[in-house]
Amino acid sequence: MGRVDGMVALVTGSSRGIGRAIAIALAEEGADVAVNFFNSEKAAKEVAQAIHDVGRKALLIRADASKVTEIKHMVRKTVEHFGRIDILVNNAGGGNYQNFEDISESEYDEILDLHLKGPFFTAQAAAPYMRAQGRGRIINIGSELAYIGYPELIHYTAAKGGVLTLTKSLALALAPTINVNTVSPGPIATETFMAGPEFVDEIRDQIPLKRWGRPDDVARTVVFLASSDGDFFTGQTLDPNGGTVMP
Repeated sequence: MGRVDGMVALVTGSSRGIGRAIAIALAEEGADVAVNFFNSEKAAKEVAQAIHDVGRKALLIRADASKVTEIKHMVRKTVEHFGRIDILVNNAGGGNYQNFEDISESEYDEILDLHLKGPFFTAQAAAPYMRAQGRGRIINIGSELAYIGYPELIHYTAAKGGVLTLTKSLALALAPTINVNTVSPGPIATETFMAGPEFVDEIRDQIPLKRWGRPDDVARTVVFLASSDGDFFTGQTLDPNGGTVMP
């Protein structure tokens, strides 16, 4: 019996990287999963197949997780298909390394819409269903950079800093029925991170645990919070980061 057996999860941005690992880990622990994607349909279908392979159901939903009308559609479609929603993981993200001087207003807005506005409105859309069920879990994916900043990711780090406070406020607003927490990963060896300037041996060797994180390191943390093991956690941030930041 899995730790989230019989539950339904919606994982935004779950066609690749950390989101992919989270969706599959939840399925392995017994959940049916709505797999959200925007561009990567082929990759999303592969995630759905992996979920089917462990005996759970998957639903593919194309939606832009930064657009409120599409967010509402995504949540409604999840509930219409599965009959409920127990776990929401706000994982959708992205962004480019940019110099401070080069960030335009539209680029700034795009990052904040995806990383900060999107999680708020997805939580707002899912909360009524969770309250009606008498239980729910909302897990926001943050970043260790919210604690320390990064000069070429100013808009991204600003958004992730907002996620930490958003989580605390949502936890207070939705208690006692819905637990809301953040998972803030450190350097995880995803395709995006490996293409960035920090993916060098010198940085890896400065990590106390002497390795890059893996998407599964984040996924297992999410499963913990989603399950009954996380019953007494709300408004908290867990940091699978190998010791790179100790807030």
